[in-house]
Amino acid sequence: MTSSISAGYSSKVSEYVAGRPEYPEALLCDLPPANTIIDLGAGTGKFTELLAFTGKRILAVEPIEKMAARIPVDRLKAVEVLIGNAELIPVPDQVADLVCCATAFHWFDYEKATREILRVLQVDGVLALIWNVRDDRVPWVAEFSRIMDSYAGGTPRQSTGNWRVIFDDARFRHLSSRSYSFSQPMPATGIVDRALSTSFITVLPEGEQNILRTKIESLIERDSLLSDRDVIEFPYVTELYLFGKQQ
Repeated sequence: MTSSISAGYSSKVSEYVAGRPEYPEALLCDLPPANTIIDLGAGTGKFTELLAFTGKRILAVEPIEKMAARIPVDRLKAVEVLIGNAELIPVPDQVADLVCCATAFHWFDYEKATREILRVLQVDGVLALIWNVRDDRVPWVAEFSRIMDSYAGGTPRQSTGNWRVIFDDARFRHLSSRSYSFSQPMPATGIVDRALSTSFITVLPEGEQNILRTKIESLIERDSLLSDRDVIEFPYVTELYLFGKQQ
């Protein structure tokens, strides 16, 4: 992640908290048992909070201090927050049974990060890659995506598929994949927050961010599923991919 993107995220922490989705509880049933779990690229703790339901030790690793500060450790007693990145994970060798990357893996330097992930995983440990993918089968979501994609450029994203190189990496073996339908309830203004908290939007000049805001507000006003509603459901498909260390 570049310094400009990091700075952009730091400036939009409140929008990130308001606009980014949580994760479906059903996903926990498909994660392997683990006594120590690393949440790598934990952000503001959206996925960390779900992991805390396991009652196990959680190490939340996040490089951006303003985002890490929003992880609610006061009520998540088993969670320890560490400032660090995927390319240099600040924990000892073989400390984790499970490493989770929730909407984060596409940001990592693949070679450096996977080397570190293999280092911190126990011999029989598992890597879980998770993404919340917007459900573009819903027309207004597809329009939202078209607006956002016009700004994306070459920004690393899950949708590029570059991360899928791990399927051909001889150091890993693919264990399973699952997907879950999921929706995030929010006020309609949360759609604006979702847009403004996106990496390549946070680095735009304020004037261009305001133009984007107007586009999203216009989308809300024009769609009967969104306008004049106190709460809307933002639909996602949550994807889970599990990998083990090649023996």
